[in-house]
Amino acid sequence: MNSDVATLQNIADTLKAEPLASQRLLAEKAGISIGLMNAILKRFVERGWIMLSNVNLRKLSYAITPAGIAELTERSQKFAKRTFAIANKYNEVLCAAVAEAKNQGKTALALYGKSYIKFLLVYACQTLGLDFVEKDAGAPVMENAFCLIGEQCEEEVASRLLKGGCVSLLDLIEEQA
Repeated sequence: MNSDVATLQNIADTLKAEPLASQRLLAEKAGISIGLMNAILKRFVERGWIMLSNVNLRKLSYAITPAGIAELTERSQKFAKRTFAIANKYNEVLCAAVAEAKNQGKTALALYGKSYIKFLLVYACQTLGLDFVEKDAGAPVMENAFCLIGEQCEEEVASRLLKGGCVSLLDLIEEQA
């Protein structure tokens, strides 16, 4: 069912860009064969997710129905809820780690390398009164700072930073989450 909704989303995206997209184009964009796309479209018509209409004797037009849009909306809402729950859990973990670092006398949090969740680190520092410092992954390890290695850091560099006393952001989250 999940892959069906993903395929429906792919079809919806293709039809948005190309309202008169052929079955061939829909199949290409979805990365599947024309025969499989034909079977999927029939199944989606039976479910009421897609409506077919004749453009001419040789060409069909496809449209996402309100039921199809409702299915995509439900999927989006589930994704958003899951994403927010994960972000909230990560935020709790990071705030607890930053609070612990502050209790140990750290005055700053230094992020070495890049991180997709840098915004959560900035928020934790602002909330708990620690300075946030962004460092190049090759920079020396800061004294008196809670030093984290971003998840986009190369393995070799991360290994050096770990030896210097930094903590892997991924490890921190996995241990606590």
